[in-house]
Amino acid sequence: MTTPTVSVVMSVHNGEDFLHRAIVSILQQTWGDFEFILIDDASTDATATMIDAWANKDRRIVPVANESNIGLTRSLNKGIRLARGRWIARMDADDVSLPERLDIQLQFLADHPSVGLLGTAAWLIDANGMVEEPCYLNPATHTEICWRIILANPFFHASVLFDRTAALNHPYDESIRYGQDFELWGRLLQVTQGANLTQPLIQLGRHDNRVSVRHGKEQLDQGIPVMRKRLAKLVPEGHWDTDTIHQMRQIIQSAWPTPHETSKGWECLLTLFSRFSQQPQLDQTVLRQIRQQLIQHILVSLSPSGLLQPSFGLMKQLFFRFPLPTMKELIKQSQKKMVSHRFLQKLG
Repeated sequence: MTTPTVSVVMSVHNGEDFLHRAIVSILQQTWGDFEFILIDDASTDATATMIDAWANKDRRIVPVANESNIGLTRSLNKGIRLARGRWIARMDADDVSLPERLDIQLQFLADHPSVGLLGTAAWLIDANGMVEEPCYLNPATHTEICWRIILANPFFHASVLFDRTAALNHPYDESIRYGQDFELWGRLLQVTQGANLTQPLIQLGRHDNRVSVRHGKEQLDQGIPVMRKRLAKLVPEGHWDTDTIHQMRQIIQSAWPTPHETSKGWECLLTLFSRFSQQPQLDQTVLRQIRQQLIQHILVSLSPSGLLQPSFGLMKQLFFRFPLPTMKELIKQSQKKMVSHRFLQKLG
């Protein structure tokens, strides 16, 4: 039997509503050299019957039936152990892969041999398959991804191709039921480079029964200890309470001020970035871009229309860690804010 280039791994539990379109989207890939490992995680609906029917039509499908419901994390590890391909392609039962997804991702990986973890941009689709604007992007470069992964997920799980050998050596953590990919990417990025294509090659199903909707709180709750571990590695003397972590997450995921930003959150984030930027083998040009984005963000937050009230500690951080032109602009913005505040007090 010929070894395929790619093993597409998908686990399904009661996914009959959207399973047909997900399977078709893989079988219609322009890159045909793949096996499709389809795991039925003890469904009680028509999922198992649908998988068997499709397997009879296309020999690239490898049907796997779990005797009991073991959950997504354990099922994915099971699928990876069964896989024969050089690459693992993730896919979920409520999503759609665009026809050239595998082709384009494999070409990128061939052109960039240092990359072993590759995602793409994504569209959202509703329950009827209608595409919703806008297209959603994730950080594109390895350095941006390493910065984002500390506090937030830089990949759409169902868009990712990753190295099978690396995944066998670093499997999903089976103690994590929801958000298992967020934890895994952090470990894989220690042994390989990551990247995201800016081209959307996946359509993510948006509906009330999606795991990220039904179990969003559990995903975040299980992600907090992962974040604390990463934060402690970079800033071991830090004290990372949940509220501060939430603030920092909001800041790094938005180019504009968020309602709950505080000086403490910014102080912690700037300390984190300072330690992060001292790591070896990061792209200095990209680090400067991230730094500039942080400067622009905090300038807007400190502007008269912003809500951030700067503390002495925050201003001290900015004075020592940011260039003089930036400091002058910060002082100018702070003065504008003070004048605006006094004017509003007079009006009151």
